Amino acid sequence: MRRELDQLIELQKIDNKLMEIKNLKGELPELVDKLQEEIEDIKVNIGEIDDRLEEIDEEQTEARIENDEYEDKLDKYEDQLYLVTSNKEYDAITEEIETVKKKISENEYKSTELEEEKGELKEQKKSLKIDLDEKEEKLEKNKEELEETKKQTGSKTKKLKEKREKLVENIPKKYLREYRRIAEARAGKAIVPAIQRFYGREDKNGNIEYEAGEVSCSMCYKIVPPQKAVDLRSNDHILRCESCGRFLYWDEDQSPVYTDEEDEGEII
Repeated sequence: MRRELDQLIELQKIDNKLMEIKNLKGELPELVDKLQEEIEDIKVNIGEIDDRLEEIDEEQTEARIENDEYEDKLDKYEDQLYLVTSNKEYDAITEEIETVKKKISENEYKSTELEEEKGELKEQKKSLKIDLDEKEEKLEKNKEELEETKKQTGSKTKKLKEKREKLVENIPKKYLREYRRIAEARAGKAIVPAIQRFYGREDKNGNIEYEAGEVSCSMCYKIVPPQKAVDLRSNDHILRCESCGRFLYWDEDQSPVYTDEEDEGEII
């Protein structure tokens, strides 16, 4: 049992170092991914604006061509007015002139609306480009920081993972499964040292004497029953905290905690 406990302790130490490396990178990997997605979305929006601007140019060109044709028709109809010989012909040509003028007016109104839309789209595109430039600059900076962090931690991470793989191969599956389950539920901390607090007391001569107090889990601070505390010190048993469910062990360097005041910890 001591062998399995030592293996779990070593596994946790490796995982702690890997978590420290991950924390060193911070939110950079997620931030880089998010910025790349946002940049792609902006580029898509700019592309859609460019497509619409092309459509507007085509529509305006068509409207101008149509109006040129209508203007020619209008000139012809107005010339014909001087050649008519009856009221019926005059009324017919006058009606055609009004129809053509209406078409010209509609095209001019449409061109005005399209020009306004074009102006709005150009402003949107300008704003998007500013946003795009800022995000691309920020992305480049974050990529450089992430790359530098990877350079600093890359070889160390590789060695830790290789060491972890070899260690995991020798841990009994039932303990490994439980370790993983607890780690997933408890922020990566599956096995932790128990702690025993020693409270300082001042004697009549002013000297500080330490009095042994309760043994507890170092993460959730649940007090360990006395008999279980005795078993913990032997490190011959794989014991668990009755509150948070983590594996507990005794470490002569970490477990004794000396304090002059009683302090309460937060449950994690």
